[in-house]
Amino acid sequence: MSAPAPLRLSPAECTCFRVRGAARRVTQIYSRHLAPTGLKISQFSLLGFVAARGPVSITELSEMLSTDRTTLTRNLRPLLSSGIIERSATGDRRRHELVATTAGRALFKRALPLWADAEQEVRAAMGTKLTADLHGALDRSMEKLAAL
Repeated sequence: MSAPAPLRLSPAECTCFRVRGAARRVTQIYSRHLAPTGLKISQFSLLGFVAARGPVSITELSEMLSTDRTTLTRNLRPLLSSGIIERSATGDRRRHELVATTAGRALFKRALPLWADAEQEVRAAMGTKLTADLHGALDRSMEKLAAL
């Protein structure tokens, strides 16, 4: 069996380039809305997962977010240093869990309506059908890519 012929695509046709470009556009909208809180959308998401989940390990959080531990640790650093999230000890001295502090929960509560405004802006720009189609395509893509 012979190898498949190489693709002859321009860089603009690259799937990664297109997905990242769309993500940057959407991120700009959320960043503008969240600016009064000082949170980036990635920080908002982390804070939301930690606040909702309660004590959660970095390993569990990285699995929930489909990200590697190194990237997650880097993104958590500003939240930890500002006291929005803290590490709590468990019975195992080698394992720590993350919890949202009182200040972190209050900040998330303040940021939530700003996030909802951003979400509404993105959905209004794309329309109901394109939003649903995009969500479905992303969900199916994640399922297929998870197998690799």
